[in-house]
Amino acid sequence: MNWNKRFFLLLTLTTIFRLAYILAVPLDLAADEAYYWDWSRQLDWGYFSKPPMVAWIIALFSRTIGSSPAVVRLPAVLLGAVSALALFLLARRMYDSHTAFWAAAAAMASPGASALGCIMTIDAPLICFWSIALYMFWVGLEKRDRVSWEWCALAAAIGLGLLSKQVMAAFIVLMFAFAAVSRADRYLLKRRRPYSFSLLGLAALIPPILWNASHNWVTFHHTAGHFEESLSNFMATSTEFIGGQIGIVSPLTWILFVLVSAWLLFHFRSKDRRVLYLLCFSFAPLLGVAVLSLRQRIQPNWPSMAYPAGMILLAAWGCGEISTGSRLDSWRPYFKKGVIVGAVMALLTYALPFWAGAVPGPWADRLIARLQGWRQLGIEAGRALGEAPRPQSTFILTFNRQLASELAFYTPGQPKVYAWRVPEGEPKSQYDIWEGPKIGWDALIVFPETDSPGGGGAALSRYFQAVERLDDTSLGAGGSRQYRLYLGTSLKNWPAAKQ
Repeated sequence: MNWNKRFFLLLTLTTIFRLAYILAVPLDLAADEAYYWDWSRQLDWGYFSKPPMVAWIIALFSRTIGSSPAVVRLPAVLLGAVSALALFLLARRMYDSHTAFWAAAAAMASPGASALGCIMTIDAPLICFWSIALYMFWVGLEKRDRVSWEWCALAAAIGLGLLSKQVMAAFIVLMFAFAAVSRADRYLLKRRRPYSFSLLGLAALIPPILWNASHNWVTFHHTAGHFEESLSNFMATSTEFIGGQIGIVSPLTWILFVLVSAWLLFHFRSKDRRVLYLLCFSFAPLLGVAVLSLRQRIQPNWPSMAYPAGMILLAAWGCGEISTGSRLDSWRPYFKKGVIVGAVMALLTYALPFWAGAVPGPWADRLIARLQGWRQLGIEAGRALGEAPRPQSTFILTFNRQLASELAFYTPGQPKVYAWRVPEGEPKSQYDIWEGPKIGWDALIVFPETDSPGGGGAALSRYFQAVERLDDTSLGAGGSRQYRLYLGTSLKNWPAAKQ
């Protein structure tokens, strides 16, 4: 069997496995998945924290197939398959099918890939469009003296990536960085082509920018909040960053990637343009995020766009296409061992929901509490809603976006759920941007047992005619979370948004 057939067999089996997994996994939707699903019910050109692509994709599947956890996660499986295919095609074009197979295998054999291929968040479309853009840009470079359809596809991939996550803008920066360091491609800096197609891709941001202009630039303010300096010292934040990357990529693979990339970066002047291309789109952004980790905490998924090109670079070294000197090259056998270790870690990640509950310790309880019990809570909320004095004129009210979105998805009938807005306060979620409920309606109020609605309802009393406690219900394994139910009678007014 040749390496092309081996790749397509691997891709087919992985995709089938993931499809079966999303049907069988005993986990409710994660907080972000439910939140983005709720966005998909009110399609727009922009949202509180992100561009609209994730909501559009979920809406496409939910409105054509139905709203179930498997349907919400189905796009992640398909996008993951497209990402792997684009990575394989690029590696094969740069080197050969043997290297391409191992690059794709290394990319798929990690805990991070396990999550990315089954959980529908903004990173699934981002990595897909980033991988497509990587392929199209390289093919466009090969057709040196003419504008080809690949340049149009590159602009489209950049635009769709920007509509998925703002970090796609880094791709344009890295394009010009590569052109600057590659002597063979430096001519691009004097051509219109990269500038015009970059602007064409950036044009996709015009609708979200206009949406933000009419919503007090809420996405920009939220994004800026991610770059506030952390109170932790730089040793703590950088160590956490490294540990997070090792955990999501797998130890051997990540360490080898960093060592090989660092050596190649130090000797980049003597390397061919393929190595420069892969370094620019992998190690360069990883280094940028690593520097940022010296001043603040980094979310583990932030440098995810560095790994498609990074796995091609590592596979090319592991398969003997790139040399880094005799000492480091002697470690090549560890590359495939690293892929095996990553595959084992990936399988353990898939199996985690099935055995975590049997493991003693608080970490397992926290995992189960976060990802199980929402369906149970939705059923309880639906029962209480049906027993309300005016069920047809009663809405569900919560105090945070996770609870609101999970209840919206899992309450029978999937009713619209509202999150309490702090009067004249800064928006904290999309729920603070959407319109409030109808005046005169009752509210089924759901909130954690550890909280209280202003000391038994005092904070809400001026918004309802009366607030009375109804019942308790538990959320999570073994009742690890308790939620109280209150009934607010006849909403008098809804807190105004900050102007």
